[in-house]
Amino acid sequence: MHGDNAQKTKIRQWDFPVRLFHWALVTAIVTAWWTNQEAIINIHELAGYTVLTLVLFRIIWGFVGSSNARFTSFVKGPFTALSYLRKLPKGSEEELAYEGHNPAGGLMVIVLLLLVAVQAFTGLFTSEDTFLFFDGPLVKYVPSGFANTMNYIHHVNINLIYIAVALHVVAAIGYLFLKNENLIGAMITGSRKVPTSIAARFASINFKPAWLGLLIMVMCGAIVAGVITLARAG
Repeated sequence: MHGDNAQKTKIRQWDFPVRLFHWALVTAIVTAWWTNQEAIINIHELAGYTVLTLVLFRIIWGFVGSSNARFTSFVKGPFTALSYLRKLPKGSEEELAYEGHNPAGGLMVIVLLLLVAVQAFTGLFTSEDTFLFFDGPLVKYVPSGFANTMNYIHHVNINLIYIAVALHVVAAIGYLFLKNENLIGAMITGSRKVPTSIAARFASINFKPAWLGLLIMVMCGAIVAGVITLARAG
């Protein structure tokens, strides 16, 4: 059976660490955008460190996490993503369902990870002496020319993040209304409904315990906090 008439079964798709990462990153990005002003620049700085922590966690979880959260499960390359997008308008749910990110979604994950990593990293070297009066913790360790370059990238790259986030949101809304796929809901609850005929494939997902993900996340936060503390004290 295909499409909306197919009998559906509720399955578990996303582990808690992946969902926590996703919504924590959304919160950190929005907070960083909202607090980019002199009076609350310290909150902007903390949001940047949070992004660094989350990116570091996601990289590690991409190697040791649940099977469908690992990079090897969803990084397929641009040509595979384009092939998937060509099939998307008329493809059946059975044909297009993936245990984790589909090829196009997986490519977007990598793009967003790279963009937010660049944004957080360049922020460490950013010097704002115009209206924000802020120096990143690593500014004093690099030549002024390098700091200026990082500052320029930091201001340009944020626009690329806005574009990528907009595409991500539009895609999620498109799936909801055109394919009846609630990707947002699945990322909140961890579960989704799929045709019963393909539900068995999701049983092969090897979920790692939530405590392991939380432990890794805490460790990543400690590493970032330690580096920043040493840099500020140096």
